[in-house]
Amino acid sequence: MGDPTLLVIEDARDHAILVRVAARRALPGLDVRVAGDGREGIAYLAGTPPFQDRRSHPAPNLIILDLLMPEVDGFAVLEWIRERPAAAKCPVVVLTSSEHPDHEERSLSLGAKAFYRKPPDLEELGGVVREIVEEWVGAEQVNAPLRTAG
Repeated sequence: MGDPTLLVIEDARDHAILVRVAARRALPGLDVRVAGDGREGIAYLAGTPPFQDRRSHPAPNLIILDLLMPEVDGFAVLEWIRERPAAAKCPVVVLTSSEHPDHEERSLSLGAKAFYRKPPDLEELGGVVREIVEEWVGAEQVNAPLRTAG
């Protein structure tokens, strides 16, 4: 098996880039993939076009998920994952700017393994991403990648 794969599902391009850079700094061999919204994230996880070739688009070992996205939000992605046992084996960590008091409880009830609020400072955000990667990938708590999620 190759290097572990992280799938970042994030619609804010600047945050996605920062998460990618911080994750690779935390674990240099980490293969970081970015889906620009919930719909693309589900397509990646399902292995549907254009993501059907798992050699080119490996199944993730960890997902970092934003909640507040247009059309298909993070909760819909969590529900989609929960309905598919193979996909549900891959840990999902929510990283969101949401301040809504119920979002953490709802995320965890839908199967998220952890919930983090994005700090406003970009350097602090990098530290949070490092913490997530070290806890879920560096500590080898990641399950095998999902095989079939469709």
